Amino acid sequence: MASLEASGPNAGQIEFWNGPAGDSWTTFMESQDRMLHPLGGAAMAAAEIAPGHSIIDIGCGCGATTLELARRAGPEGHVLGVDISTPMLERAGQRAAAEENCPIDLQNRDAATYQFAPQSFDRVFSRFGVMFFADPVAAFSNIRAALKPDGRLAFVCWRSLDLNPWMATTISVATQYIERPEPPAPDAPGPFAFREPDRVKAILSDAGFANIAITPHDMALEFEADIAGTVSKLIQLGPMAQPIAQAPQDTQDRIRADLAAAIQDYHTDDGVKIDSANWIVTADNP
Repeated sequence: MASLEASGPNAGQIEFWNGPAGDSWTTFMESQDRMLHPLGGAAMAAAEIAPGHSIIDIGCGCGATTLELARRAGPEGHVLGVDISTPMLERAGQRAAAEENCPIDLQNRDAATYQFAPQSFDRVFSRFGVMFFADPVAAFSNIRAALKPDGRLAFVCWRSLDLNPWMATTISVATQYIERPEPPAPDAPGPFAFREPDRVKAILSDAGFANIAITPHDMALEFEADIAGTVSKLIQLGPMAQPIAQAPQDTQDRIRADLAAAIQDYHTDDGVKIDSANWIVTADNP
């Protein structure tokens, strides 16, 4: 599958997710799916998916959520998975091919501008895939146009960085040794772009949604079984991944050692569990 062309309002994000970031997520695919499964499940519960529903999975990544949505919708339902990351979507295709009677379609497209069939879907779902739109109002307006009247949007997104030590600690440790990339503007696309609930409500309201509800859903994320495996994952994902990879080996070793010490208190008998803070967001198409 050829990579999606980096064009349009989300060109920067398309380029990002078709580079090292997309490759890293595919490397940690099974680990990420295991870790994020409870949060995706919470958003699916809020979506109130029923057998026979037609569903869009925004930012479907490697396909775990798309397949789960298809199971919930049943053989009479249908799921459209959309993602800008070609390497991740290739993995989703491989997973779908291994399933029997799997009513899904995968599109390597930008959900912000993709021409969905109008008023054709009962539900729109996303697990951490909607915080990356350059123009979120336009993107959600486009997505809402695909929903049937009374259709529902449901997604899970991160709250603020300071409430998510799985990333905040990595940044804090790494920047003792290497320079942090220029942080994005407060409202720029990124993992924590939807940290402020008032902003999320305004975006969805301006996009034409109604009955908007934003509920905190905080839980510990289950990382790897040991500290070393968790450190390896933390330094290969997130905004510090590339600067760490480009640093001299002795600097990387120091970062690994300090990060291992910093997360030691999160090590339990059941593996490494680090706190996370999230929003479950629902909204209806009037």
